[in-house]
This record gives sequence, C-alpha cells and structure tokens, in this order.
Amino acid sequence: MPAVIAVFIGPAGSGKTSLVKAYSEWARSNLLLRVAPVNLDPGAEELGYKPVFDIRKLFTLRDIMETYKLGPNGAFIKASELIAEKLDEIFSNQPFSNPWDWDLVLIDTPGQMEAFLFRPVSNFFLSRLKNIGNTVIAYIMDASAIGKVTDAVFLWFLYVLIQVKTGLLAVPVINKKDIAINSKILKLLIEDPGKLIHEVGDEGLAAIIVPELIEIANKTKGPLRAVLVSAMELSDMQQLHVILHEAFCACGDLT
Repeated sequence: MPAVIAVFIGPAGSGKTSLVKAYSEWARSNLLLRVAPVNLDPGAEELGYKPVFDIRKLFTLRDIMETYKLGPNGAFIKASELIAEKLDEIFSNQPFSNPWDWDLVLIDTPGQMEAFLFRPVSNFFLSRLKNIGNTVIAYIMDASAIGKVTDAVFLWFLYVLIQVKTGLLAVPVINKKDIAINSKILKLLIEDPGKLIHEVGDEGLAAIIVPELIEIANKTKGPLRAVLVSAMELSDMQQLHVILHEAFCACGDLT
C-alpha cells in the first residue's frame, strides 16, 4: 500500500501539473521514494513528467471534441463521464492495480476543476482510491490570484467545501509564492485565517458577508496549516511532503 495517494485539485492555472512534476522529482532524488505520477487531464498538452498512467491513452480532449462535436467545456464534461464509465479499466492499470509497489501516488486532475470535482465522477473515482491507500486532497491555490481578502476567502471557502463534497481530508497548498502579489494577506491566510476579518473593508456586501464566511471557514479548516510553496523552488517540496504526511499522523495537530 502506498504511504500517500495525493490528488492535486485546484482552479485552472494554479500550478497542479508543475507541482506534481517538482514534487515527484524531489521525492525520487532526495528521499529515494517510488513515485507514480498519474495524469487525469485529457486536455493536457505538455506534462513535464512521465506518468505511470495517462488518461490520454484512452481518450484526449481533442478526440472527444471531434467525436461528439463539442466545444472545450462540453468536452471536459464528457471526459468526466468517460472516466466514470472506464473506472474498471483505469484501475486495472498501474499504479492502481498494484499500489503496494509505490510509496507515493500523485494524481494530476483536469485543469477545469469543476468539470471533474463537481460531477459524479469525482465521487466514484475518489471512493475507489480510498479503498487502495491513504488518500488526501492537495488543494492548490494560486498566490498570484490573491490580491484582496475577498480573493483569499473565496479560494479558502472552496477548500472547506471540497472537504464537505468529497468526505476526504484536504491540505491547503498556496503555490507560486515567487509571484505573489499580497504577502500580508498570504501571511494571515497561513498563520491565522481568522484575522482576515480585520482586513475587510467597511463598504458593500463584502463587509456584511465576508466576516461570516471567514468565521465559518476558520471553524472548519481542520488542524492542518496552509503551506506556501513554489514549484520553481525544489526546497519547498519538503514542506509539501510534510503536510501531506501529517494528514495521516496519529499524533494529533502538528501545526
């Protein structure tokens, strides 16, 4: 059984693929771990890593668009349906068929997060994963997309809702620290999200709703802190590795 199966989920452009690449390379070279990257994105052009399983060997986004006469968005939704239909075939391949051969399984999900996560396929797929190993969601946020408190709250609330939707523990990972645009908000998001309330302006709907959302998110965020990383800096992969493994630590809150 693999030590950890990490499912990388996040908005388009948050850096899921680059993190899978960087983390897998770091874990192999520094920890000598047996790492199995998996690509579930049928629309991927360049991965930068060699996947042990690649959904594109079954179908690609372009194939779906041509076969079903769909645009890109419709094709992503159809791809989710096809993943659900082909679950048995998918799980008959490595690394799913022999998970004990691997120390880490890193699953790169479609760039269009909602086409995967908000469709029934995610329930079927994640349920199968839970049966073969310790499964955690690495929820990726883009530091360069967080300029205001409302940006941070929106992304953080998605993190909470993903845990509700999937029933799995998720660890919050803020990527692209090298191009972050508001270090103050990021610091609060990592160290004490509840203090974001003090950064909300006093006008408009945000002044009424955002403090309540922050309180709910803070109460339900769980024991794991967010980590700030950059896929460009391999030294940050140690933090990512620790937070993913803390999810299964029996010794309590390691924050």
